[in-house]
Amino acid sequence: MIYKQIKEIVYYGLETGILNPLDYEYAINKLIDLFGLDAFVDVDFEYQAVEEPSNLLKPLLNYACEHKLIDVDTVLNRDLFEAKIMDCIIPRPSEVYAEFAELYHEDGAKSATDYYYYSSQKSNYIKTSRTNKNIIWKSETPYGVLDMTINLSKPEKDPRDIIASGKKSSTDYPKCLLCKEHVGFSGRPGRTSHRIIPLELNDEFFYLQYSPYVYYNEHCIVLMAEHEPMDVTEKTFKRLFDFVDQFPHYFLGSNAGLPIVGGSILSHEHYQGGNHHFAMEDAKVLDHHIVDGVEIERVYWPLSVLRLRSENREKVEQVALKLYDYWKEYSDESVGIFAHTDAPHNAITPIVRKKGDLYELDMTLRNNLTSEEFPLGIFHPHPKQHNIKKENIGLIEVMGLAVLPARLEEELPVIEDCLVNKKELPAELSVHKEWLQELRTLYTGEDAHQFLYDQVAKVFMRCIEDSGVFKQDKEGQDAFIKFTEGFVNVLNK
Repeated sequence: MIYKQIKEIVYYGLETGILNPLDYEYAINKLIDLFGLDAFVDVDFEYQAVEEPSNLLKPLLNYACEHKLIDVDTVLNRDLFEAKIMDCIIPRPSEVYAEFAELYHEDGAKSATDYYYYSSQKSNYIKTSRTNKNIIWKSETPYGVLDMTINLSKPEKDPRDIIASGKKSSTDYPKCLLCKEHVGFSGRPGRTSHRIIPLELNDEFFYLQYSPYVYYNEHCIVLMAEHEPMDVTEKTFKRLFDFVDQFPHYFLGSNAGLPIVGGSILSHEHYQGGNHHFAMEDAKVLDHHIVDGVEIERVYWPLSVLRLRSENREKVEQVALKLYDYWKEYSDESVGIFAHTDAPHNAITPIVRKKGDLYELDMTLRNNLTSEEFPLGIFHPHPKQHNIKKENIGLIEVMGLAVLPARLEEELPVIEDCLVNKKELPAELSVHKEWLQELRTLYTGEDAHQFLYDQVAKVFMRCIEDSGVFKQDKEGQDAFIKFTEGFVNVLNK
């Protein structure tokens, strides 16, 4: 029977500390009920410690499939049932928050987030076994060392899941993937074991959670309690600064609130942060102004970024809001920037971090204008780069971390073989034909694998250069200087 496997997962909870020993019998009985058993038969076994529970969960999920507790054996359905298993051995949401709050007040913010991140990993809410499969490397570029990832952690959608979701009646609950109502929700995408931490930012209610498929260290999401659409306003800056005051070891940023240059979920106000050092932080300063104690730096980065720095939070907030207002109405026909046509086009991607007593705010200028030549966006990865990256450039990639499609895992080795052995590309990879021709003119016989991965990084670099409103040529940089000096003049009036 399944008794040994049930006992193993319960012992895992005890050994990792996510299950209180006083809740041992409770967890056993919850699992008995989940698996449709009448009683529990104790068994002897020697527990072997594991870092994460996926191998312990596999036989339990196999049993659930064999006994039709899982209707159709798909990755999504297994994830749904897995979350129900883990929900039996982890604390209730209020208990997680109580521990988090106690650690925060006694030992500080880092101790609290260390506990919460650890718990999210050990509960398998963060899919460590999947994120470990991501292909990760670093490549040197003129802008610094970029972080490169081929994302293999998110499972592909199974057609059977798509059919099942189409048959499901719409209840508008939860309204989207970010809504707080997912805590304990047993429906798709399977968040029964979801736990979130309440926060107060700008006297408003928010929640902290981690991304199940973390792209970098302690990749967190801060979501608004209410289901309201994303926007960047004066409140945004106050919320971001409130967050880094409460969690100074984390950065926090917001995607722009417009399509194309915004995030993947514009229907729910949220921010992304974490404990990671991005290449953007090290961007060198091109020119520097000081207005009323606030440093305004134009930095060398593929996108167009002005950095604001001061120990006076209120002054940085005020300059940030003025910069945003100035940019929203700014047009420069000479470089193709139009603030308005039939709709507003200028937006901001702000990123806040705290370094000691110093507040640092990167204001990334964005524009979502389209044209016949660039229907997906003029300031968006251009078609030449689409063989590597076609999706929007959001907050994470703005900072210099590429999230590339899983298809490249299989495509790049084929391209490498064609490059080294002078073969023709298979017809199904014709999208890479022009790029392979370019690679052949550059390749001189060095380590082909490293060469190819560095070339992928260069394509990503061009993707974020394409997304910059002021280009990296003399005309673009002269226009950027003109914009910056015009804004500084406004502040000095």
